[in-house]
Amino acid sequence: MKKNLITVIILAICIINLVFNILLVFVFMPSATKTNKLITDIAAVLDLEIASLNGSSSGEFDVSNLAAFQLEQGNPINLASDGSDEQHVVQYGLTINLDKTAADYSKTEANLNASTALIYDTTRDIIAKYTYEQVIDVEVQRQIKEEILVALKDLFSTSCIYSVSFYNWVAQ
Repeated sequence: MKKNLITVIILAICIINLVFNILLVFVFMPSATKTNKLITDIAAVLDLEIASLNGSSSGEFDVSNLAAFQLEQGNPINLASDGSDEQHVVQYGLTINLDKTAADYSKTEANLNASTALIYDTTRDIIAKYTYEQVIDVEVQRQIKEEILVALKDLFSTSCIYSVSFYNWVAQ
């Protein structure tokens, strides 16, 4: 008789456990589904932002489609005063990377060749706003590149200009 009573108690506990497990599934599954959908939506938005930062909608760009337009290292540019009595300068070379697959590539390349003084003047105006302490910071240099890129795209009214990079960047 004791053996049957223990078996009945174990069976009752198993049925109660089964009911609780079913209850847990129906309580937590809707919230887990909503959380999964939220995470998927956030990941999709982040993918879109990364694609827009890369400058293309597909997120892929073949570097073999780039043509470099290089300006020789120009005259030193006086930097903004940082409050000290010292005058600081920066000297650099500029490379403008053009997208050869763009529709206006040949027109933009011809305009760049004819307008080197205008490019130097535009970049000088942007760089001269910064102090010595700022231009030696890598993050500020990236910001300067972005400003120059936007200014050149506006100046030449083109999206053919893919990026801007410096070489021989020397600040004193």
